[in-house]
Amino acid sequence: MITLSVHPDLPSADARRSLASWLRTEDRLRDGVASTPAGETSADGTDPLRVAVDDAGAAMVLVQAIAGWLVHRREDVTVRLARPDGWTADVDVRQARDMDRVTALIEAAVRAVTPEEGRLP
Repeated sequence: MITLSVHPDLPSADARRSLASWLRTEDRLRDGVASTPAGETSADGTDPLRVAVDDAGAAMVLVQAIAGWLVHRREDVTVRLARPDGWTADVDVRQARDMDRVTALIEAAVRAVTPEEGRLP
């Protein structure tokens, strides 16, 4: 499970709904996107989305979808990906336009989801 937080958190509900809607257009992610239960927030006070990602392919689709969503944003926002084991990664609008940065984030997400594999399939 990976949680996604959108920063800055203004207006967070709109950004979260937009990102959730965008992610649900991906067949690989559609059924795994969920809002945080009411009253539950992350350590930084945001209400993150939860995305079920359990293999390298889904991790790649997730990062590519986030980058696509960011490229279409007008405001400067950052999406933080986090796993319960403490792994985190951030991607912002500028990074989303840099394919080398997106590729590095995909590789990091794949390693986080499938540490025993350690690299892209």
